[in-house]
Formats: sequence, C-alpha cells, structure tokens
Amino acid sequence: MREAAATLSADHGPQDLAAVRRVDRMLTERLLPHEFAEEHQLYPALEKRLGSPEVTETMSRAHTEIERLARRITTHLRLADGTGALQPEQLDDLRATLYGLHTLLRLHFAQEEESYFSLTP
Repeated sequence: MREAAATLSADHGPQDLAAVRRVDRMLTERLLPHEFAEEHQLYPALEKRLGSPEVTETMSRAHTEIERLARRITTHLRLADGTGALQPEQLDDLRATLYGLHTLLRLHFAQEEESYFSLTP
C-alpha cells in the first residue's frame, strides 16, 4: 500500500494504476475475507469465552473502517476504468486512502496481537 501510494507521488503513468490494482486485488482476495472471518467466527467465539461483546467492539469498528477505505480504493479504480486512467484530481485522495489504510492495518494487527492472540496458550 505504501509503495502504491509512493508511486502516485512519482511520475504519473500506467504503473500507478497497476500498483493500485495490485492493492485492490490483495484487499478483495485476501484481507477482506480474513477480516470477515474474524468478524463472524473469531469474535463471536471470543465474546462467548470472555463473556462480553464489548471485548471486540474496538476491533469490529476497525473492520468497518478497513472495509470503507478498501471500497474507496475500488471506487477510484472504477472511475479510472471509465476514463482510461487515474485522473489528477483523484491522486491526493487515493494517496491519502492508501497511506491511511496502511496505518490503520498496522495498528489493527498490533492491537489484535496484544489483545486477543495473547489469550491463547
């Protein structure tokens, strides 16, 4: 994600679109299904074991934001498909979305490790 965002800061060209497509593909094929499984399998099990739905509220909120940012990237790609390329007016928002998602994911994964995975033997 950071590399794709950095590509948008360099010379504008077809490599920009290819980099963003790789990120979108990784999000839709790997990350979002993983987050969905956590939300619908892991978190209910944790709530049951720990006795409260509040234990996963923060992580569930992060999942919502991760999905929102991923959809934003997909929207930018659809706009680019309509015009044949990323437009200059898309670059700032797309760059911010990629960097923001990268930061959010780093925080989210660290929180998961500290909060949940430390509970397992």
